[in-house]
Amino acid sequence: MKKIVAPTKIFAPEEVPELLRGWLVHARKEWKKHGEAARRLESQYRKVGDASVISSAIVGASLFASLETAYEPWGRIFAGILSISASVLSSLITFHRYEERTEKHRKAGVDHKAALRTLERMHATLKTSMPDPDSITKIEQNLDELEKSAPVVPQDIDSCVEQRYKEYTFDPTLGSTSEATSQDNRS
Repeated sequence: MKKIVAPTKIFAPEEVPELLRGWLVHARKEWKKHGEAARRLESQYRKVGDASVISSAIVGASLFASLETAYEPWGRIFAGILSISASVLSSLITFHRYEERTEKHRKAGVDHKAALRTLERMHATLKTSMPDPDSITKIEQNLDELEKSAPVVPQDIDSCVEQRYKEYTFDPTLGSTSEATSQDNRS
């Protein structure tokens, strides 16, 4: 018979400062993940787009030249293959919706950065005053909405950022996250 074990809570803050620190780390990780996803999609979009434009230009030039002179059979075959390749590349751009997906990740990153700034500002004032419950609830709702509206980050980017943040600790004297070993100095 299997023994039923109660699930272990990963993050169970007992005080407001601890809650804010957890949200700070989470918002920073999400900002990093969406930024990296947007950069990757932008790079893929440029590569596929460049290949599509070059292929289309060569096909267009080949067809224009064919009006002037007769091509060898291998030249016509090459032009046909290149024409099909240009069509496939153009279709990939449409199918993968690189621009739309890039923009969604960019927006999610910007939104998480805005939440991060709000949390940092609130955390900076903890020494002088505690935030009121309404402010905490508002931030929690904002973070929940960000989670609902944000696109899914590719697994390898998610794993990479999570791995990077295993070394992070929270330094209350700095009011921000710091790292035992400086792996991630990018803003």
